[in-house]
Amino acid sequence: MLTLDRVEDLVNYGADIVLDGLDLGDRDSDLLGLAVVSMMHLLREDKSGAELDDVIRAHYESTPDEVRDWWDW
Repeated sequence: MLTLDRVEDLVNYGADIVLDGLDLGDRDSDLLGLAVVSMMHLLREDKSGAELDDVIRAHYESTPDEVRDWWDW
């Protein structure tokens, strides 16, 4: 049976496979990390209506605007 901790391990492992295989820069690595955090936030918090700002506020010390600035958004 898959637990949420096991799912998180597997999702992170999958992200690591991509990072190792593609030699991504910091910008792309950060984006992949944000996607992983978002997926786990939805699974752990059962927040199907969550938005990006909700995820950032819950898991980052930076504000949503600061995180968007990482990609010039």
